[in-house]
Amino acid sequence: MYTTCLFCYRPLGRNREIEPFPVGRRLAFDTRKGRLWVICSECRQWNLTPLDERWEAIESCERRFRATRLRFSTGNIGVAQLDDGLSLFRIGDALRPELADWRCCRRLLHHSSDN
Repeated sequence: MYTTCLFCYRPLGRNREIEPFPVGRRLAFDTRKGRLWVICSECRQWNLTPLDERWEAIESCERRFRATRLRFSTGNIGVAQLDDGLSLFRIGDALRPELADWRCCRRLLHHSSDN
């Protein structure tokens, strides 16, 4: 497990939220493709994690992301901030409730502009 950025060599920081992978303050994950990155806070580069360290951490990230009430999503990326300040970036299709929220928001915005 590395603890410094592969690009700028600065420390990636630590987190207490993802036990299988305590490295980083910003984690991006793609559950479908089995990828996990640590995003460097300094240079913003995405550091792909070693394959053998990914699976449990990805599952933990997915659980934590789904359990977070306050999150933002577009069609292919979601962002959640956890209590200790860890940021999770979920790559892939939006979750079903988020898709429903988009439809409702568009309708509400459309109706409010008519008034």
